[in-house]
Amino acid sequence: MNNIEKEIKKFLKPDMEILSCKINDKTDFLRIIIDSINNISIDETSHIVKKIKNDDMIMSNFPNGLKIEVGTPGIDSSLIKKFQFAKNIGRKIKLEYKDNIKSNNDSFCLVDANDSHIVVEKFSEKMNIKYENIINAKVEISFA
Repeated sequence: MNNIEKEIKKFLKPDMEILSCKINDKTDFLRIIIDSINNISIDETSHIVKKIKNDDMIMSNFPNGLKIEVGTPGIDSSLIKKFQFAKNIGRKIKLEYKDNIKSNNDSFCLVDANDSHIVVEKFSEKMNIKYENIINAKVEISFA
């Protein structure tokens, strides 16, 4: 798997990262989820699929053929990389995090994100939360 993932990384733009790379050996299905600080178009994902299908090293692992899906995280996906937090500054997030005493779960406005922590705000009170204390974070979608 690591060799395949390394090979796939060669086809990504420098600002793109692989969030998930899963192979179903029974069905020869490869599902790759990528993200970037910049938006990723459908044209870009289909270009990556074509590059993978033309790569002899990857295809040699699938003598019966390969079904490939390259996509980006869905709206219900958790934020897992620092750049994903930076990409969502100004949005409301549902955050599960731990402090010195217990786990907490609440909604906040994401105000800032840097290399060590995020800054969230609720009722005009700002709070810094280190990435290592984040259990789960998702952008809240509302249709108001």
